[in-house]
Amino acid sequence: MQVALELLSCPRLARARWRVCATHRTARSALLLSTVFAFATAVAAPPRVPSEDELRCMYCVEVIRAEIDLQHHMISASDEAAISAPTPELRQQWLNTSAELLQGLAKLEVILNRLQVYMLPRIRALDAYALATALREGDDDFEQSRAIADRCAVQCDPLHAMNEQLQACRASCSNDALLKKVRACENPTWLPPP
Repeated sequence: MQVALELLSCPRLARARWRVCATHRTARSALLLSTVFAFATAVAAPPRVPSEDELRCMYCVEVIRAEIDLQHHMISASDEAAISAPTPELRQQWLNTSAELLQGLAKLEVILNRLQVYMLPRIRALDAYALATALREGDDDFEQSRAIADRCAVQCDPLHAMNEQLQACRASCSNDALLKKVRACENPTWLPPP
């Protein structure tokens, strides 16, 4: 997440970052929702209401999927910047950024796998509408957090602000409750240990 915030200040990546096509995101969400409904309708017993942990898992599945998509886009943009870097030093900085982003991507993929392993055996017995609502909420919250980050990047230009001013600006333009909820998905402490 720290790398993502640092990349916000880079003008070269500003054009390429977070260009996840709305159609792609909608198609991905529709496929996931149809899978949830298919599992739910295949069960003979009436579905049960999901627990808070199960709803949180579905919410986080969508948040982490979106973060993985974002990581892929940022890695691609960083690799492009490395290729067109005017100096070897700048090229190495972009390569280091790509390596850091790849590490972050690997961590997100492990988290997504843990969430899916936890939910897969449970999904058939759960109320599909509640699960679908959790998925939509995860998608909506992630999109709002992206919008906040974009707005803060414009309002809190790190090139023209001193460190204290930058921190104060970022604190004033963000929604801490929403960001904390989204970030909690990166550390799913409610899951059993792997």
